[in-house]
Amino acid sequence: PFTAEVTDLEEADLLNLLNQIPEGCRTIFSLFVIEGYSHREISEMLHISEGTSKSQLNASKTKLKDLVNQLYYQKAK
Repeated sequence: PFTAEVTDLEEADLLNLLNQIPEGCRTIFSLFVIEGYSHREISEMLHISEGTSKSQLNASKTKLKDLVNQLYYQKAK
């Protein structure tokens, strides 16, 4: 599962950040990380390949990591 390096990330901040990533990434992230579906299950539900599911999850993690870093850089100012 995805874990943030920053320990004081609040739930509201995370939800706000999730809403800033593209819908496809957000959907895969939610299904895999939050709801616990496997890539195979997600691929069957969304009619995509397992590779696409894995790729979208990786993209969502990268985008979220960048957004978390931006958020905490702004809060530090």
